[in-house]
Amino acid sequence: MKIFLIIIACIQNATTPLDKSCIIIPMKETFETVPQCLSFVDYFRYEVQSADPSTYITGFCTSKEAAII
Repeated sequence: MKIFLIIIACIQNATTPLDKSCIIIPMKETFETVPQCLSFVDYFRYEVQSADPSTYITGFCTSKEAAII
């Protein structure tokens, strides 16, 4: 089973329309465990918010079984 990550990034700006303030980013990285995935979310959040404090980052990890054909 592989663990996949989806990042949600939002800009905190009063002049940006609400429907344009967030984007969903499916990440290409896969992880072997949920803790690895969540650790990457924390790292990614820290890196982005250090560069731009007006950006809010969150994410979630999901698993998917690979089909055997």
